[in-house]
Amino acid sequence: MGELKLPELLTPREAAKVRRTTTGHLANERSRGLGPPVCKLGGRVFYPAAELSKFISERIVDPSRRAG
Repeated sequence: MGELKLPELLTPREAAKVRRTTTGHLANERSRGLGPPVCKLGGRVFYPAAELSKFISERIVDPSRRAG
């Protein structure tokens, strides 16, 4: 699987598109201390592309490696 080519910082809307979820879901994750790390600049929330990519990559499940 190739590396995702993303802008350096993504808005919540852009991050939601990448994760195929809603901005509300991302906000819920942030308020609960879950989800990928964020960067706050001038009161705005951004998702660093490298952190978002890492967050997604860490959740890849290989069915052939399931404990039986």
